[in-house]
Amino acid sequence: MSITVQETTGIRRIGVLGELTDPVCHRDLLNALAQRDERKVEITFYDARTLPGDVLETLLDLSASSVPLKIVTYHNYLLYHLMRMGLPALGELAGGTLPVVSEVTAVVLGGSADSLDKILAIIEVLPASKAVVFIVQHILENEPSRLDNLLQVRTDYRVELPQHLTAVVPGTIYIAPPGHHMKVAHGMVYLTRDKKINYARPSIEVLFTSVAREYRQSSLGVLLCGYGNDGVAGLKSIKDQGGLVLVENSDDCGARNLTDAGIASGAFDHVLSLPELRCFVASAVAGRSQNFSQPLIDLLLEAVFSRYGYDYRNYQPGTVQRRLNKLLNQKGWPDFFTLQREILTDPDAFEQMFLELSINVTAFFRHPEQFRVLREKVLPYLDSFSSIKIWSAGCANGEEAYSLAILLDELGMLDKTQIFATDINPYQLEEAKNGLYPLEHFDEGQRNYRVSGGQRCLEDWLTVGKGYLKMGPRLPKHLVFYQHSLEHDGSFNEFQLIVCRNVLIYFHPELQQRVMELFYSSLHRDGFLVLGPSEGIVAGEGERFFIPYAKHEKIYRRNG
Repeated sequence: MSITVQETTGIRRIGVLGELTDPVCHRDLLNALAQRDERKVEITFYDARTLPGDVLETLLDLSASSVPLKIVTYHNYLLYHLMRMGLPALGELAGGTLPVVSEVTAVVLGGSADSLDKILAIIEVLPASKAVVFIVQHILENEPSRLDNLLQVRTDYRVELPQHLTAVVPGTIYIAPPGHHMKVAHGMVYLTRDKKINYARPSIEVLFTSVAREYRQSSLGVLLCGYGNDGVAGLKSIKDQGGLVLVENSDDCGARNLTDAGIASGAFDHVLSLPELRCFVASAVAGRSQNFSQPLIDLLLEAVFSRYGYDYRNYQPGTVQRRLNKLLNQKGWPDFFTLQREILTDPDAFEQMFLELSINVTAFFRHPEQFRVLREKVLPYLDSFSSIKIWSAGCANGEEAYSLAILLDELGMLDKTQIFATDINPYQLEEAKNGLYPLEHFDEGQRNYRVSGGQRCLEDWLTVGKGYLKMGPRLPKHLVFYQHSLEHDGSFNEFQLIVCRNVLIYFHPELQQRVMELFYSSLHRDGFLVLGPSEGIVAGEGERFFIPYAKHEKIYRRNG
């Protein structure tokens, strides 16, 4: 991490490399921002996705002064957050850098040992299309090929072990037979007994080279696991003709010599895991319509989980489809194939998908009717506990968790309470820890607070700055913010109150049930669960675990 300052007559330029985790650089940045005069200040954040609270507050104060300020960022999330806070931010965001790929009309798969399962896995997800698929796998000449039988039960494509001079028909899979090289030329399949290539017949290299010449930029070559290096030269043939080349990640392979050699050659476009290969090939042959099919979306979510570790596979399909469509239109991508290629090969594009799928709607004392029931009935009951633990699940940027803390403080219960506020989005959690919010949130928060039964003013707990709100020092010491996935992370404490509002509606029923079981195992036998106004215990068969307490306000008790 480093801070650079360039001084000129009319402008001071500050460049920030790194994530602002080094205390010395952090201090140097604050010192640089403190040196104010009449010159314009331009600050560029090259790597940061979030900012420490004191840096953000300094920028807000600087923006409110007479000093002209310009902020440039290279990451989507920081741009979004700075603009939401009312700061003059611009984005220097990468996008659309990958070369355009022609519509794929021919796919060629090649592999040796350890590739059979990979071939089956790719073929079984191919959507119906007019594309032609050629497959070559190293096999002993005296052993019959059973690949055609294995494939035929997994696909609606026609599957053939071709004869010499078989005409190529769209929507057909052609498998190289044992003991023969397979080539394609002039719309025909040719089988030869020419000498072995790299000790192999059939040869991956022979088929790859002929497909490259026949289909040129409309070809897609996939090199899978195996021994030796047969096929590596064929990758270059496909690349030279303008086709797309994918190599399986060697970490997926028991036999990795072939993929290692393919990667070492440099003649490829992308190195992908098997889930990513399935997504790439399926979307490539599906055509270029913007109408997303659910099977293609499911493959993309599997690939995203494989590559980035974020799991959206059990989100409501309609929600995912709408947000992916929105992202596609925002970026100007022409089709689903381009969208999935950008997301799987560009971390910045995935970050934009992540932001689209993160549910960030929140406000102070949102749904105040629920807070009134908490104030008048639930919390007075919980006051009988000597200590109280509350879980705010899916807390977004923390306004809900701070609202709970304000309510507890007003009731005189905060000092014996610990609030655990969790979310899957680490950037939102950094915002929550900072405790800084746009000034326009104050009026709505004050109205909600009054409807909830509050008798004081929010300014008793927060400071109204120049264009922003800042949480006072009393509340944060009773809150713990950290990342937690409702899908993959388990129970971590026993709580008297769990608040999870407007999260379950975005989950598939299977995931809803797992979350209900998680809440049941995490709730004290005398505890309460609060869901969103559009949710209820019907979701995820929650009636097995909870019973209504205030049904209209969606507040429940643990069953049994």
